[in-house]
Amino acid sequence: MMFILYNLFFPLLFLFYLPYYLIHIFRRGGLSRDYWERFGIFSADKKARLRSLQNPVWIHAVSVGETVAAITFVKFWLQRHPGDTIVFSCGTATGFTTAAQKMPAEVVRIYCPIDFFWAVRKTLNLIRPKLLLIFEVEIWPNLILQAAKRGSKVALINGRMSDRSSQGYARWQWIFRPIFQAFSSICLQTPEDAERVQRVLGKDSRISVCGTMKFDQIPDCNSADKHQELQACFGNSPHILFTAGSTHSGEEELVCSVYRQLKAEHPELKMVLVPRHQERAAAVENVLREHQLSWRLLRPQPGQTPVPGPVDVLLVNTTGELMNFYAASDITFVGKSLAGQTGGHNIIEPAIFGKAILYGSHMENFRAVAEIFQKHQAALELTSDEELLPVLRKLIQESGLREELGRKARQVVDQYRGSIARTLDILDQL
Repeated sequence: MMFILYNLFFPLLFLFYLPYYLIHIFRRGGLSRDYWERFGIFSADKKARLRSLQNPVWIHAVSVGETVAAITFVKFWLQRHPGDTIVFSCGTATGFTTAAQKMPAEVVRIYCPIDFFWAVRKTLNLIRPKLLLIFEVEIWPNLILQAAKRGSKVALINGRMSDRSSQGYARWQWIFRPIFQAFSSICLQTPEDAERVQRVLGKDSRISVCGTMKFDQIPDCNSADKHQELQACFGNSPHILFTAGSTHSGEEELVCSVYRQLKAEHPELKMVLVPRHQERAAAVENVLREHQLSWRLLRPQPGQTPVPGPVDVLLVNTTGELMNFYAASDITFVGKSLAGQTGGHNIIEPAIFGKAILYGSHMENFRAVAEIFQKHQAALELTSDEELLPVLRKLIQESGLREELGRKARQVVDQYRGSIARTLDILDQL
């Protein structure tokens, strides 16, 4: 009865949300005709391709962060099961674009349908998966329950759950427990995540702790690819490169203010600024202008002549290239963790390349990862906005400290790898 009500009221709620939804997706940009797949509308070619698949594995991730982890997972899966066919879905244009650039060519990419009963049913009729794998925690009742009812095995992988979400699921346990019971396997990142799921499901043999797949990430980039852009932007003279990655509103103001002070002391310091959402590039340009910093866009707009170098800042207004700049950097800052922002982003990405890492204390979405790095003294956590200036100054002045932090960061990555292999061992039993 509850899910009948859900299917009656969810479309109505979506209609109220629709204006905001449309504004949001058009601001993000990058839309194509494929986006109609979110409503179960597929092109004739895509329908024919999906119908031709034999017992495919359907892997679903939400947006860019989960997509990057899924790309590595898919590569491991195909190494172990080279004969399998894989369908990959995500819910955002940026995730779809990232998958197009980096997912193995044989993987069929689609947009995941919004959780309308009819859209999910139509998509499942086309794919007919033997296995549905959902990254992290995407609890969509129709997708999970319809797949399980059809006989598909459904598994949650690389799962994590915040305290807040756990409290909500536990409070409405009578609704969410049947959904979690539909999973054949639940592979979680940490023991704490397992405890939070147990608040809903109780102790269950299907729950496993496998670690985070982000440590297994394969860096699909080559820092040499960016040398030409960096040289054009900053000139040929030796420089110390500072990359502020995945920044949000407020953080750009902070890093630009700090950078302006430090570049007067250290002219060799250069900054690459990579906003989390590339559509915010115009707003970030205003911040650079206010701080009287010169800049160059990585990809000039149509009809725009590239600003001749050397300049102070390279502003990255594209998606999917952050790892390249982490690889080429000396010092990195990972955003959504200072200047009033909360949640954090993935500090493992610069650690893969052995870089000195700075991040703020608001790492709620990556708390377990941050604790690992702090345990091994492999990154520097900033407890306030005011700490960024002196800590960054110290790293600029002390190359030995930069190298030590980078070495420890890479050691952490090597030590904690193996989550994908553990997850695959569990899934093989299904």
